[in-house]
Amino acid sequence: MSGLGIALDADGLSLRFAQIPAALKAALGSAFADLAAELQNSVSAKLDGGVVTSRSGALAASLFAAAEETSAAAGIDLGAAPYGAALEFGASIPAQLIAAKNAKSLAFVVGGQTVFAKRASRPAVTLPPHSFLRSALAEFEPQAVARLGEAVAQAIAP
Repeated sequence: MSGLGIALDADGLSLRFAQIPAALKAALGSAFADLAAELQNSVSAKLDGGVVTSRSGALAASLFAAAEETSAAAGIDLGAAPYGAALEFGASIPAQLIAAKNAKSLAFVVGGQTVFAKRASRPAVTLPPHSFLRSALAEFEPQAVARLGEAVAQAIAP
């Protein structure tokens, strides 16, 4: 009797499914490592005049990237650049009274003339957000999702 048939080899199938998690884990780990480096470069471009104009380079020098098997991150070391959070999220500094502490008066220049005073009031300052981290991530997200999809597809391909 001739015929056409299909058979499932349970041993072969279970072996293939057992290999997928290890292959997927390795593929995602590699993809996340690449994505972390690319995300750091994207943030660095934002600090190179894209969103923030660099003065000393300390903020750019404080950038770091980290990757694990299931995640990628880029950020700044707040110990090296404590003002980074104020730039990213904005800040509001209340008005302050500045008084002479180690001298009889304060000296400062106003309108080209030197002024002496026992105390001065510094007005409140509001720093608008200059998002370099969140904006870089938002722009990078579609590319990252596509790359992770490719890594998964390659890992589970026969």
